[in-house]
Parts: sequence; C-alpha cells; structure tokens
Amino acid sequence: MFVLKILAYLFGYVTMVVNGRTLERFINLATRRGIYFWDIRRLDEDRILIKARLSGVKPLRHIARDTGSRFRIERRFGLPFFLGRARRRKTLALGVVFFLTALYVLSSFVWFVEVEGNVKVGEHEILQAAREAGFYRGAPKWRFEVFAVEEKIKERLPAVAWVGLEIRGTRALITVAEKKFLPPDHDGPSDILAAKAGLVRDVLVLSGQAVVREGDTVFPGQLLISGEIWPPEALDPQGAILNVEPRLVRARGIVNARVWYEAYGESALVEHAQRPTGREERRVAVRLMGRQVVVSGPRKDPFPSFEASETVWTGPGWRNYTLPVEVITTVFRETRLHLVRHRREEALRLATEQAREILKERVPPEAEVLQQRVDLVDTGTAEELIRVRIIVETLEDIGVEKPRS
Repeated sequence: MFVLKILAYLFGYVTMVVNGRTLERFINLATRRGIYFWDIRRLDEDRILIKARLSGVKPLRHIARDTGSRFRIERRFGLPFFLGRARRRKTLALGVVFFLTALYVLSSFVWFVEVEGNVKVGEHEILQAAREAGFYRGAPKWRFEVFAVEEKIKERLPAVAWVGLEIRGTRALITVAEKKFLPPDHDGPSDILAAKAGLVRDVLVLSGQAVVREGDTVFPGQLLISGEIWPPEALDPQGAILNVEPRLVRARGIVNARVWYEAYGESALVEHAQRPTGREERRVAVRLMGRQVVVSGPRKDPFPSFEASETVWTGPGWRNYTLPVEVITTVFRETRLHLVRHRREEALRLATEQAREILKERVPPEAEVLQQRVDLVDTGTAEELIRVRIIVETLEDIGVEKPRS
C-alpha cells in the first residue's frame, strides 16, 4: 500500500466528486479499463468522493458520458502538479533550490558539540585537544577524521582512557572514559576501626592487637584492632610502666558483628491516581538549526492534565552527512484524577515492598541475614494509612582500616 501511494504521488493523482444515478456502473466500467480508484466515500445517494491517478482522468470523461454521470476535480496532488506550479512561479522554484542547497551546505558543518563522561578532565581541555586535530564548532566535516580526533585527545590528555566521537547531523558528541587510578597501597602502620555499630560476634586478628572481644557492643569509629603491639616486658611485676616503645604494624583482621537495620514503609488505603480518558491530540513540529516550528496541532498544551510521548524523525544521511532537520511528533493523552481504594492486604503488601526497597540500599550485599521481622505500626489514631517496620539482623565484617598519621 505504501508503494502504491509513492507511485501515485510520482505520477500525480486527483480527488474528484462524481454525480450520477448509476455510480456503480461508473466504477465497474472504470475498473474494466484498468483505472484504479481508492479512498472511495459516499457523500449522499447520488454523489461519491474518489481518488484516481492523473492518467485515468481523460478516459473517465468517456465513461461519464456513457453512464450519464459528471465529475468535478476537487484537489490535485503529486509531483506533476508541483512541477507545473514551479514552472509558473520561477522565483519560488529558485527559492526552493536555494533553500535545499543552503540546507545541504549547512549540514556539512558541525555546529553543536557536546561532551559527556568527563568528571576530572575539563570540557575546555577536551575541546582544545580536539581543535588541534581540526575539530571545533563550525568545522566542515571534510576537514577532520574521526579517528584522528579521538587519538589526539587521548594523546594530549593522559587521564583519558577512551574517546568516542559520534557525528549526528550538525551535532557532535564526544564521549570520554577517564582512567581510574587505584589508591596507593598503604603498607604503613594502621588501625582497624568500626564502620558501624554492632554486637561483636567473633574477632580474628592476623596482625595487631585486639581491643574488643566477643559480646562487646561497639559504635562507629571505635577502635577494634590496634596497630600497636606492646612487648610483654612493657609492665614490670610491680605494675610500673617501663620506658618501652610499642612496635607499630599494619593491623589486619576480621571483626564479625551482629548489625541491625530498620526501615519504614507506608501505603494509603485511598490514593489519587491519573488515568487516561481516551482523548488525545497530536502535534507535529519541525526543528531546524535549533529552532522549532509547529506545523500542525496545538501550539500549547491541549489538556490541563496529560501524558505525552514523543517520536523524532531525522532525515536520511550518507556517511557523516545528514540533513539538520528533525520532525517531532508529540502525542498528548488526556488524564484525569481518580480515587484508587486498596484493600488492607494490598496496602500492607505495598508498604512492605517499600520498606524492603529501602533495606536493599542499606544492607551490604555480602552481609549474611540472620533474621528479619515485619511489624505493623499502630499510631493509635484512626487514619487511612498502613505503616510497617522491618527489622533485619545481619552478620558482617564491620572493620575498616585507617592509616596512622
């Protein structure tokens, strides 16, 4: 069907209104002679609206005479009519040619450059390195090679591990991936401190001196394993402190502790939600060189409350050359506010899921979950709300190394 429409546009077609009492005979005779009609619509008892190719209009005159019918051409479409109007309006034709030429020339330049992925390396440094390879805002596309620009940026900026240059019409996107330098391995004296509060379950010391033992309650920042090792002769039999220095080492070990996490979730028994009404509006706009013009549809938002979906069509391209034209189609679907009532079981499930999602972010993936408890929170007041509290007990290593200054 799409191919037939393309052919009809290339050879030209018309929309006509046919009058007569024998319209069926008119259509049958035309079909026998190979004249193709489409989009046939009856206007009333003696009139129909049809579309036909331009080449079939002349034979239709004889068919109309034989059937006692008459037809009137309403509109003309297609390339032949466009070229005919162009011949009569030479200035307009020259303007179209000039516009297309200018559009092609402008599409051969890069007018917009974006940089993404950089954190420590400045955007100005990246663009300056690209300029040395002939790439900059306003640069013609035939003046630079994508690979050469990527290599120049990596050569000039050692902190960049990978560079990708993508040309999208008149826009260019430079994507960089920076090198991640590992922190220098600390091999000097250090201590192991508690990263979070917990109840110590067991302590395994590989080097250093344990400061806590099983059953102790610790708090964040508390010393667990010290990097100071005192010799046995540090204290004399009478308890006096001798002038002996401790040996400083890098503390190593595992301190497993029971840690508790708590999260709340809630869900209303009555909620307000937006639902589509079935009404929708479509807007088509053309974006050219950064400016957007609405071709059809509403210029402003058509509904007070709506959901919108957008599709973008870009012109065909060849290699790195694409037309800097985008056709944006936006569909607005009207929505209205509705009340949604949940049963208590459903609200309890939603509140529990909310609390579990919070716990997923807090509990480390390597922690061993010992037990969890879900409690329904009663505030003592009548409210259309279900609240839950989940308490999770885990077993995990809470030690974190801190170098001694």
